[in-house]
Amino acid sequence: MNFEMNNPSLKFISTNDVYEAIDRCNSKVLRITYCSLTINNQCSNTKTEVIKVNRVDRSCGIIEGQILRNNQPVEDIILRDRRILRIECVQGSTPPGPSPIFDIIKNCKGFVRITECTQLVGGQCQDRRSYPFLVTDVDERNNTIKGFRISGNQNPEFIILDASLILRVECLSQGSNPNLPWMLIPILLQNKPNR
Repeated sequence: MNFEMNNPSLKFISTNDVYEAIDRCNSKVLRITYCSLTINNQCSNTKTEVIKVNRVDRSCGIIEGQILRNNQPVEDIILRDRRILRIECVQGSTPPGPSPIFDIIKNCKGFVRITECTQLVGGQCQDRRSYPFLVTDVDERNNTIKGFRISGNQNPEFIILDASLILRVECLSQGSNPNLPWMLIPILLQNKPNR
């Protein structure tokens, strides 16, 4: 079972579309994917949060609100309208249905090959990489996946992935991938960090 993003090049949406989505959302609770780290005027990392929008200043291009977790405010946030990649209304203050990525990971029993975008330039994916990944936890509400990246003869590395940057997910099995360190899986699962 595979998931492939329809358009692997991530693009910023227009500021008009951002404000239209906010205006049309009666609850003002939106799931927003935005550029969370800019280096040399290029987006290097993204983040997805459920945000209650409190104030919009179109002339300055600023959106103010609060990040919600379990429908409770946990942190204030100020976003630039031109840094938004995706925005969608969350009806009744509950997140939308799960991403197909999460369904595939559950069906794969946790061991997958992930292809992720590693470099965004001007909102488009310029570089990507694939690697085996042992999933230890999925957080559909916050759109994150936790687990161990397996690469060559190096020690497995615990990382937290932003699911919005995942371009493809494939199931891995011992029969089709005998060279992977299958004997490490029980040890890794017992020693996963609590983050």
